[in-house]
Amino acid sequence: MRPPGDGLPDSDPNKGVAVEDAYRDHSSLLKDIAVHKFNIAAADAEALVNEVFTAFMVRRQLIRNPRKWLIGAVCHASRAYWRAVSRTSQFPPDVAEYVDPASPSLESRIVDRVTITATLQQIDCRCREALRLFYSEGYSAAEIAEVFGTTTNNVMQILHTCRKRVREVYRELKDGKR
Repeated sequence: MRPPGDGLPDSDPNKGVAVEDAYRDHSSLLKDIAVHKFNIAAADAEALVNEVFTAFMVRRQLIRNPRKWLIGAVCHASRAYWRAVSRTSQFPPDVAEYVDPASPSLESRIVDRVTITATLQQIDCRCREALRLFYSEGYSAAEIAEVFGTTTNNVMQILHTCRKRVREVYRELKDGKR
């Protein structure tokens, strides 16, 4: 025989944890968790706690330990809150007036693009193809090895050598030595 009020489902659907009692006993704790542990604004935390209690009302007949369930639910809801907020953050209305001083100017981006193009023209075809397959097409070293008819280790060596060569040529072009 089970002890009364253990939270397990009974044949009587009206039995179980009273929502009012659970709200009175746990709502301030749940709000504190949302506010202090997850840094959610108090008004949003209140709304979050109310959503948790709505879910609790629906499932209360199946919940064994209401306190643990409510704490877990508010933690999950708080994490979901931050995931949603991070996806929907708004830009300020005057965002067009802000300029990132660290962003390159149009002129420097054009110069970089021309320099990169000139760099790639000065390396051999096999290097250019290996770099294109790896970086642009997303091939793995093993897949490139199949295309080239060689081993994965050889492709890794080719990529290493090609990256080194590209850095050298790029520096020479940037410094005006070529």
